[in-house]
Amino acid sequence: MEKAESSDDVYAVADFITVHLPKTPETAGWLDAEAFSKMKDGVRILNVARGPLINDDDLKAALDSGKVAGAALDVFPSEPITDYPLFGYSNVVVTPHLGASTAEATDRAGYQAAEQVIAALKGESVSTAVNIPSIPSEDMAVLGPFLPLCQSLGKLAMGLVEGSSVDRFEVEFLGRIAERDVRPLGINVLLGALSGRTEEDLNAVNVPGIAKERGIEVVETTNPHARDFTDLVRVTAVAGDKRARVVGTTLGHQNRPHLLEAWDQRFNLQLEGHITLLYYRDLPGMIGKVGTALGEAGINVISAAVGHQRDEKPDDEHAVMIVTTDVPVPDDVLAGILASEGFVAGRSVALD
Repeated sequence: MEKAESSDDVYAVADFITVHLPKTPETAGWLDAEAFSKMKDGVRILNVARGPLINDDDLKAALDSGKVAGAALDVFPSEPITDYPLFGYSNVVVTPHLGASTAEATDRAGYQAAEQVIAALKGESVSTAVNIPSIPSEDMAVLGPFLPLCQSLGKLAMGLVEGSSVDRFEVEFLGRIAERDVRPLGINVLLGALSGRTEEDLNAVNVPGIAKERGIEVVETTNPHARDFTDLVRVTAVAGDKRARVVGTTLGHQNRPHLLEAWDQRFNLQLEGHITLLYYRDLPGMIGKVGTALGEAGINVISAAVGHQRDEKPDDEHAVMIVTTDVPVPDDVLAGILASEGFVAGRSVALD
């Protein structure tokens, strides 16, 4: 496929010309006698966009002269239409653009459009959007609650390798979700990971292309079996020899996102808007130091959890603490905590 520099370049070589333009003052009569004169003899014209894009009289003349060998028209100057000069032409195929415009179909289309707008405003899945993977409604019913989780996990994984250039995201879907079309979940991982890191506004349509332009590979795997939970999502950000893996699921009737693993430690903590992770020596009083530092900064702790796999790593003297807060933890407050004895590393990530 080659990109033409101008319409004239297309006219000079095309055997078939299809019209896919919006109807504007600039595009009205786009194909007229001048345009037809620049085309190859025997060209065929297809219009499935808007009727006024083609000058009907000029098309009729081109068909009569043989310049245009045939035409396929789905749209007309006015619709519905019952009388048209080209209806009797044997080399013209016409189809009704209004095939779905019954009263019932129009009512249903309006109702569905309202449903999708409400879903989008509430941050829920939009099952009939164009230019994103077409997913069966029964799959979206299962996958929808995992979309916010995947976005949060992507953002968190990216935050844990902050300062490094990510080469690849490895995304694993385990459990019942693995039996569905998980493409929307992978897209949401990218949306979270690249949020706030590009000049372009991100959406489900453009984010895969933007990731590819940045050399970020996405590897997705599925496994219908999940340990301990019905469904799991694992996201690993790979930056050179650095890897950051986070694991999550949704719980309860409201499908609230929960973090189950980060920095190789396990938890079960509901994800909130602002999250801080701390890697430290597992000594008495460390939780108190963090609480005191945040309190003195006027930051309220929503929840906290500590992970230390003593059974699997008996010689590891370190643990990971996760704290969710009602406001972001400023860099200077985090730096003050890390300056305290026993703290090794820390990250604060805004998930909302």
